[in-house]
Amino acid sequence: MHRSTWGGAQTGWVAALAYRRGHPDHCNKDTEEMNPLSFIAQEAFIYGYPIVDGYNVLYNYTLDKASGEYKAPFNQVGHNRNVATPDDRAVVSMNVDTPYSFVWLDLRAEPQVLTVPSFEADRYVSVQLIDLYTYIVGYISPRTNGHGGGDFLVAGPDWRGEPPTGVKAVFHSPTQFVLALYRTQLLSPEDIDRVHELQNQYQVCGLSAYEGAPPPPALPFAEVRPIDVRRDSESLEFFTILNAMLAYMPVLNDEIALRRSFSEIGLVPGAPFAAPDEAAREALVEGMRQGLQAMYGRAQTVRSSAEIFGSREQLGNDYLSRAVGTLLGIYGNAAEEYLGVGYQTDADGRPFDGNRRYTIKFAADGLPPVGAFWSITAYNADKFLLRNPIDRYVINSVMLPSLRRDADGGFTLYLQHESPGAEREANWLPVSADAFNLAFRTYQPGPAIMDGTWQAPPVVCVA
Repeated sequence: MHRSTWGGAQTGWVAALAYRRGHPDHCNKDTEEMNPLSFIAQEAFIYGYPIVDGYNVLYNYTLDKASGEYKAPFNQVGHNRNVATPDDRAVVSMNVDTPYSFVWLDLRAEPQVLTVPSFEADRYVSVQLIDLYTYIVGYISPRTNGHGGGDFLVAGPDWRGEPPTGVKAVFHSPTQFVLALYRTQLLSPEDIDRVHELQNQYQVCGLSAYEGAPPPPALPFAEVRPIDVRRDSESLEFFTILNAMLAYMPVLNDEIALRRSFSEIGLVPGAPFAAPDEAAREALVEGMRQGLQAMYGRAQTVRSSAEIFGSREQLGNDYLSRAVGTLLGIYGNAAEEYLGVGYQTDADGRPFDGNRRYTIKFAADGLPPVGAFWSITAYNADKFLLRNPIDRYVINSVMLPSLRRDADGGFTLYLQHESPGAEREANWLPVSADAFNLAFRTYQPGPAIMDGTWQAPPVVCVA
């Protein structure tokens, strides 16, 4: 067992400072003024925020059978049999267009093979593969694979084998656990039985079983107590969880210096974590505060989900943007599969307030140019769905035939807490009575969305 060490913190600070040359600057204080422990803690907090929040999801979905969010054990698919509801609170900003299926893949003993059935040409089905860093490893979707389904192998960092005959594609993960996140589009309320039929055909098996060989022995998982990092952002249990998870994340070549600097505050993969004294604890908490402040600052400048979600090749070592992606809504899609095109504020740059009334006007020829579908979803201040009298949390392209059209052939959406009246209720998206959030999603965005030629119509405050 490794022992945590706090000796030579200044050396770790220098190493981390050297590492940051050429990387985005996200310090809030001059590094010359910061306590060395605080500086490293700030870096580690930003780096580890997605990992720690992701462990909370893993724990609730896979380990804690008493959790209201429990899905299935490792390497078994669990399903949400309907779209997300206000009762779903493990992941923020969930969409309500596609019932989700989930499997946390344990790749330590062997690769896992995912089987996806064929599906209709007008339906969107995807499997997003996400590693413990929250980088996107790859997709199985109409964009990458068409609608024909097939068998797909997901391998961990230590696998060097050859895929068997019949496997259509291989995905290599840098971490030993991967979340496979399935989205199955619901085309109408009456379509739910077909969604369930597709979900029931999502299969996972080990490579040995796929090849008809005996399975390797199962390996134990080092379970620790999770935290809700959004509500408990100054808990030093953060570093306990990070140590546990780093044991399943072999160090990447370009992070050797950074990970070495983290060891100076006791971040050693698989080791217990403990601050040696009150002064060290205060320094660490101050660094966490500075890290969170930097994340909030970066969040204010995000213009598109493409800046904060993607593969390691796309995001590189921009850990601040990666952390902000988790802060705003963990496990978002890459731009080529999905692009969020709004909204952070209203047309006047003001935060959304449910005490006011808003409209979004779409021209007849102004719909988002997408290959799959689009949707606008309302969330409360914490980015969860809010109960409302008509059980409507989204307006999307599937609903176009039911929307009330304007005289010019376009349509206007009404965003407010109270009903806009019977004549306008078909176009009403209920929001919280106080602060709220919106997400405008485009799936398989077309070139006009990708290059910014098409812009989302503004959210206009009318009262």
